[in-house]
Amino acid sequence: MFKLSICCLQLLITCVCVISQDVEKPNIVFIMADDLGWDDVSFHGSDQIMTPNIDVIAYQGVMLQQYYTDTQGTPTRSALFTGKYPMRLGTQSDSISATEDRGIPITERLLPEYLKELGYETHLVGKWHVGKSRAHYLPTNRGFDTFYGFLDGAVDYYTYNLVETCNGSSFYGLNMYENLEPIEDLNGHLTEVLTDRAVSLIRNHTSTAPLYLHVSHAAPHAGGGLVSLQPPVETIAEQSHIAHTARRLYAGLVSSLDKSVGHIVAALAEKEILKNTLIVFVSDNGAAGLSQNFGSNLPLRGLKSTPWEGAARAVAVVWHPTISHRISNAIFHVTDWFPTLITAAGGNPSNKIDGLDQWATIIKAEQPKRNDVLITIDDLNGWAAFREGDFKIIVGNVTKEKSKYHGKELMALKHDVLPYETVLLESEACLVFKETLDLPLNIEEVYEQRNSSKLAGSDDIPEEVVCFPTFVKGCLFNVTRDPLEAYDLWHAKMDIVRRMSLRLRSLWTEMYPRPTLRGDPRADPAKQNYVWFSWVPNDEEMYEPRKPVPPFPLQVSRDELQYVVDINLNTFRDKLQDYIKNMGESFLKSVGGLFNF
Repeated sequence: MFKLSICCLQLLITCVCVISQDVEKPNIVFIMADDLGWDDVSFHGSDQIMTPNIDVIAYQGVMLQQYYTDTQGTPTRSALFTGKYPMRLGTQSDSISATEDRGIPITERLLPEYLKELGYETHLVGKWHVGKSRAHYLPTNRGFDTFYGFLDGAVDYYTYNLVETCNGSSFYGLNMYENLEPIEDLNGHLTEVLTDRAVSLIRNHTSTAPLYLHVSHAAPHAGGGLVSLQPPVETIAEQSHIAHTARRLYAGLVSSLDKSVGHIVAALAEKEILKNTLIVFVSDNGAAGLSQNFGSNLPLRGLKSTPWEGAARAVAVVWHPTISHRISNAIFHVTDWFPTLITAAGGNPSNKIDGLDQWATIIKAEQPKRNDVLITIDDLNGWAAFREGDFKIIVGNVTKEKSKYHGKELMALKHDVLPYETVLLESEACLVFKETLDLPLNIEEVYEQRNSSKLAGSDDIPEEVVCFPTFVKGCLFNVTRDPLEAYDLWHAKMDIVRRMSLRLRSLWTEMYPRPTLRGDPRADPAKQNYVWFSWVPNDEEMYEPRKPVPPFPLQVSRDELQYVVDINLNTFRDKLQDYIKNMGESFLKSVGGLFNF
């Protein structure tokens, strides 16, 4: 019987190993938009800017309604590639300047490195923005087999040049590369150029290895030259229904981004690998609004580079043909992609990260693992935000100009638009899904999902805001019931305030302070034939030593001190009781050795 059981066990192990080897690893196409607003995709309910290809992926996949990023590009991208909160890496707060000697520490192993070990071919098309001052920061030295794109925060959409000020001087030069070589003879709109390269990589991909293609678009970020909004010319006429001139140009950028998604889906189908491809579409943070790109985060409050939901709750959808389409209200953070994608690729993610493996949540709709998330710590500007369950706390002195409800003035229309159903059904992604995978859209379900994706309070955006945090008092919101952050609960929920502020204080002390943003005149592209590139030797010591952790941006209140005392006294009491109990048992054993009871 025992020998039979051992034989059965060995047979079972052999079968499991064979099955695991036979499972085909999914291709991964990760598409990231730049500064795309919550209200700038039509599956969230607005007909002003149509995004039918992105919408089809959303309706056929999973909409992540509570997907959080950091509030700027570099922190979000560093979190994605490492699975760690940016404040642990020194990449929090303001994004890396083109003249700044900084990047993701080389002690960190990035997502593409792990995927390469799992047999993937890894390609980055588009924006990098997590370090280029030293050669060891560059993408082909951090796990990507190939790189085609730009290294800093933005470039001109037609000349691929970046203009930046350093110590009062204007630096300018080319910022477009193939691997480590600048591209001098390129023509075309940036979105279309990047799309063409992504499509080419798909078409030329060999079937012997799974594909990890990371497409990091510039759109709809403002241009990095002296011209901010530069859509393809042919997209401008398509937006004639939009009254606001700048918003119309912005819509053209979003439209070109959506068409890019359609072309990538079509290329995957043409290559006959769509049926085993995981597609992720996200934005790196919310829109920058009227001051920069004229995107809209309505009905959410605030703009990019603030701790409000408009900056950190971003557009996110996931698609695979085996996923049942639905709206997910699970809290999902950008750090979660690191372990989630490694698990999807058949690997075992590290447990020494902040990201949580949410693959089962996506694939099987299992109970979400995440209940809290550090939304942002910004030690340069002096604020922080943390969410636990339904509640979100914000502390610090937040800029009022970027903290209101921005976007109402951009919504005016000159005339009606085409019916949403028509635009959706005629989109490239819709036709591809129907013809190659037999996945037609159910229009009744589409409208049901679209209505369900509207946030509570969307139809009644407040005229005035009720809370601006300061160093004396923060803001507390129930963002499940109040995603618009309209009703401050700071004084009404002091027990929650005490607990969450203490938790946020603790996280603040774990921070690696962000170095002061300081430009290096050696970065001047004029010294390298007007090309932006690495200028610091790898072995040169960092310009600025590590700073001490700055004070937490909220005064300690009497209630909070009392809460800390109560916790410590309770902990001390529990430990004392355990000690007495253990001492008593030990004492009885000692006495028992001396006397016969």
